[in-house]
Amino acid sequence: METFYAATPGLLKKSAIALGFFDGVHPGHQVVIGKAVEEAKRLGVTAGVVTFKDHPRALTRGFSPLLLTVIEQRLELFESLGVEATLVLSFTEDLCRLSPREYVENILVGAMGAKSISVGYNHHFGKDREGDASLLEKLGAELDFSVHAAQMVFVDGEEVSSSRVRDLVINCKVAEATSVLSRPYALIGEVVRGEGRGRKLGFPTANMAICEYQIVPGRGVYAGVARLSDGRNLPCVINVGYRPTFKPQPGVSESGGAALLVEVHILDFDENLYNSTIQVDFTAHLRPEQKFDGVEALRTQIAADCNVARALINQSNDGMPKDKLPA
Repeated sequence: METFYAATPGLLKKSAIALGFFDGVHPGHQVVIGKAVEEAKRLGVTAGVVTFKDHPRALTRGFSPLLLTVIEQRLELFESLGVEATLVLSFTEDLCRLSPREYVENILVGAMGAKSISVGYNHHFGKDREGDASLLEKLGAELDFSVHAAQMVFVDGEEVSSSRVRDLVINCKVAEATSVLSRPYALIGEVVRGEGRGRKLGFPTANMAICEYQIVPGRGVYAGVARLSDGRNLPCVINVGYRPTFKPQPGVSESGGAALLVEVHILDFDENLYNSTIQVDFTAHLRPEQKFDGVEALRTQIAADCNVARALINQSNDGMPKDKLPA
């Protein structure tokens, strides 16, 4: 997939594109993107997406909701859905000032060569969010592109939305988030050096540096899958919290501050992952964060957590090798 970061005229000759921020790339987003891919095949043109690196609210309202997916994850998911080219825009003051017509003429048609445009039912664009699907259709009749507006998508009787998934993730309900997203919720980050406490306990961990703008699941212990940069997908136990059994660092309270940790213990694995980027999928919430009376009690509980995680992995594998999950 080609990725562009500037709306240069003539990036694509002809395309069918999907418009949106697409945080989480949930089933509602997948319908919009899927329609663009379908139209691209029908028209014999490039399947594209136009999105933003950062949430538009960061500029328009002075704050941004925490994200379900950073741009690297969204790009990977776009490609998995059949997208061939993505334009990633920075939401700047200049872009904000573009009228809906200017946005369509300069970016969607001028840069991306749009012959088909797919949007969500509530998509707005241009200065003061004045543009919508109805205006797109009027401009399409003039500028020679078709418009496809997707309807709401429901899972378990409720509308699928990024805010719904955010609420589930924050409240440790990662299994429910998997159902809504159609895949496990995942964090991506670089493995950095920690204090080595996990190794001393007999359970070495990969400590992840997470983007400050991405939602981290609520404090607790989870079963999951670690996806390594070499393509291996390995079962793991993930701890999200502040290690209350140990004394906090000077200047950091037990309740958190900047010390929130995401520690990943990959089962039956003891390789050096420092400075590599990994993704962890959260598949099940095992228990809340706890403070133990001592190191031995903590070690016993971690061993029990690993056994529960193994049982869940073995059950989900349904006969597959027990040290690996499908991609």
